[in-house]
Amino acid sequence: MEQILLKTVLMLGLIVGISHPAFALSADEILTKSRDRFDGNDIYADVQLVLTDESGRRRVRDLYYLQKDAEDNDKLTLYFTGPSDVRGVVFQSVNYNETKHQDDDQWLYLPAFRQSRRIATADKRGAFMGSDFSYIDMDKLRITDYTQVFLDTEKVNGRLCDRIERKPSSEVILKKTGYQKTIIWVDQESRVVLKQDYYDITGVLFKTMTVKKMEKIQNIWSVMQADMTNFAQKRSSSLIFTNVQYNVGLQDHLFSQTIMKTGVSRETIPGLR
Repeated sequence: MEQILLKTVLMLGLIVGISHPAFALSADEILTKSRDRFDGNDIYADVQLVLTDESGRRRVRDLYYLQKDAEDNDKLTLYFTGPSDVRGVVFQSVNYNETKHQDDDQWLYLPAFRQSRRIATADKRGAFMGSDFSYIDMDKLRITDYTQVFLDTEKVNGRLCDRIERKPSSEVILKKTGYQKTIIWVDQESRVVLKQDYYDITGVLFKTMTVKKMEKIQNIWSVMQADMTNFAQKRSSSLIFTNVQYNVGLQDHLFSQTIMKTGVSRETIPGLR
């Protein structure tokens, strides 16, 4: 009888081991892999920012998307080309390696005033260019600013994802983001974040980001459309990417403060195909 019980216990152990394998990744490890996934040395894309109000009216803003990776940071330049009311507006950010424990820097250049201003941490909860994406949403995914728990697996657009709950690790982070918690879906194959639910300080779900379209370009999984739906204000915003190119050889001056005033044109970017 003791031998039978022992075999039963061992068999149950094997079953549990199969159901919850020792090599299963933790929530922190899953998000680290998502944050650090390879997406080329630099990226260029043409982007449309589409704003849809409660009545279904749409406004479209066109921009160039330029991103470059360095050893300890990622740099981003968004240059708006139209329509006329936003032409020449430039957004820049520097996303520092998380080990530096340094807030990401962001700047906005408004040609009407011919000056750039640094976006203070306290202002990052504001709407990015009038959209439902906030400035804090433009920051790179951070791990240590949150405590995260693996919930389960679930499919998004037919792709199996790890579903993770994230909560701010301090009151400072809560005040900076305005999010009491987020639920995030990470595609198991590509490690791309395919969906994210945002809960406000009172714990109410008020907006959701969903990747509507994803393609493999130059062997790199690429988001081609991301929608942010704002339930509180009954409106939505979409980022639609075309002409995505990796490893273009973007030069450092395209991410300098000077370029915000002189402007960006496709003709001046070497390496574009």
